[in-house]
Amino acid sequence: MDIARKIGIGIVMIVPTVVGSGALWHIFHSWLAVIIWVILMAALCGGILSGKSIRGLVSR
Repeated sequence: MDIARKIGIGIVMIVPTVVGSGALWHIFHSWLAVIIWVILMAALCGGILSGKSIRGLVSR
């Protein structure tokens, strides 16, 4: 995967992270829930960029 595509995927992953963080803050009023969401989204983005999560889903 070329660098431009990785940067694009990273930028696109910002949208669900921000929207999800806002929704979690609205529901729980807790920074812990927001931090956990951001960590989960970072792990998902890292998995997508490394290609490990995609290969795992395709091979099933």
